[in-house]
Amino acid sequence: MLTWMNSPIAHSALAGMLAAAAIDFQAFRAWKSWKDATTYAWSTAIFRWMQGAVVGAATAVGLGVV
Repeated sequence: MLTWMNSPIAHSALAGMLAAAAIDFQAFRAWKSWKDATTYAWSTAIFRWMQGAVVGAATAVGLGVV
């Protein structure tokens, strides 16, 4: 059922997304209150997470060709 998670592409996509989320986590730690969550640029954060996943997957595909 989850055999697709065993592929290098899925591993790299997940790693790229987690790397982007880790960077955003640093911003989360700077929040003083939960009100800061309402003013946070969530669309930018989600874009970065997806961008990290795409770059990670593309890297795995490129390394697979070599």
